[in-house]
Amino acid sequence: MGRKAVVKPPPPPIPPTTVAVVNRKGGCSKTSTCYHLSGAFSQMGYRVLLVDLDPQANLTQGFFGPVATEELPPQKTALAVFRDDLEPLPEKVILSTPFENISIVAGASALEDFNRSEPTKAGQLQTALRMFLAEASGSFDITLLDCPPNLQLCTWNALIAANFVLVPLQPEDFGAQGITAIQRFIDLALQTQNNQLRMLGYLVTMRQRLALHDVYETQLRTLYGSKVFTAPFPNKKDFKESVAARKPVHLYKPRAAAAKDITAIAEEIIARVPAALAQPPEFLHIENRLGVGAATNADTTSTIAEVA
Repeated sequence: MGRKAVVKPPPPPIPPTTVAVVNRKGGCSKTSTCYHLSGAFSQMGYRVLLVDLDPQANLTQGFFGPVATEELPPQKTALAVFRDDLEPLPEKVILSTPFENISIVAGASALEDFNRSEPTKAGQLQTALRMFLAEASGSFDITLLDCPPNLQLCTWNALIAANFVLVPLQPEDFGAQGITAIQRFIDLALQTQNNQLRMLGYLVTMRQRLALHDVYETQLRTLYGSKVFTAPFPNKKDFKESVAARKPVHLYKPRAAAAKDITAIAEEIIARVPAALAQPPEFLHIENRLGVGAATNADTTSTIAEVA
């Protein structure tokens, strides 16, 4: 007799969840976090939408390669969300990937033309992504927004469209610099455009067994407590190899330790969502929490200039 097919239990139910993955620094694993989490969530049974808001379009290249990504017509990329001459219809803009349960809004180098340094002056473009995702609501369980390494219009759109923010941080001096600017930027979005925006947590990335990393991670946990993810994103070769193979690690080496590391992060996200929703949104920067900082200042334009 043949073996019975193994039926996976359904994943824990969660409300439709949109997470902006944000840091003003490049090389801190924002794209890798989105890429590999998509594989973990898809294997858990969730329908995943990735939105590549970085003009470098590395997330898109991770699925299709650089040549195919460059050849995508503008109307099949995130440009359709921002350009007046293109129709941002989800059924046309959202692309299937080679993997079940993973779809993507592709990045494009021409997004650089819209990634303005004064996002609060961008008028209706500030809410372009939120309007687009509202049209696609109900089709996906988890949406991950991969942001460019700056605090400009693309990241601003992500914060306005998201329910939650996840900040990947390297446990090093350069990696953790600028965290206060990120906090101020998130606080400004909470105050002015998205009063339901919540911090999901700080994710320690590129973690290695180094005394320096131990020290910085301890400092992060001392400063931010439970807002720091318990599960770190370690630096392992399987992550790089899977990207080279154009597969998230769960679809490349599903039994590898690296896949288990990402599963732990994915499970922690699923656990953090209802816990975060049970608490009211709150400012992150200490001055704003005390009611004396930039988020209480009506001059939001000057605030953007300070943090960007």
